[in-house]
Amino acid sequence: MSVLRTIKLGLVTLVAISLLAFAVIGIRVTWQETFARDYDSHLTQKEYTSAVIDENVNLVFYKVGCPYCQAGKKAVITTAEKSAYPTFYINVESEEGQVLVKKYQVKKAASLVTIRNGQSHLYLYAAKDKQGKITVDEKTIKEALDDSKNEAQ
Repeated sequence: MSVLRTIKLGLVTLVAISLLAFAVIGIRVTWQETFARDYDSHLTQKEYTSAVIDENVNLVFYKVGCPYCQAGKKAVITTAEKSAYPTFYINVESEEGQVLVKKYQVKKAASLVTIRNGQSHLYLYAAKDKQGKITVDEKTIKEALDDSKNEAQ
């Protein structure tokens, strides 16, 4: 009787742990999709593809779940909001995003492309440092999105 009771207790514990794990994963996914969707509050790649290509715009490439993109997200969005030019957030995994990835030769998801007077420039906004830690290149982000240097031209 004791062995059977131990097995039942073990099964109940296993089921409880499984349910708890699924609940935590579900809450995390729901949180990310519902509340942490900063990219979705901005212009999308669909709106970009219908815009005139040679306008002055910023293209921020990202991939959902990318640790580099996640690390640079706040700095990019904060700086882009100050830009005089519209910023489009391009999911590299979308069909429209793939078209733009090829067009601008984007090799890594955490990339920023600025188009000024029809000329495009590619930047990485996050990368690993020499110790292997993911770092945000805030200097590059600010330089890329600095509108004062472009207004003087």
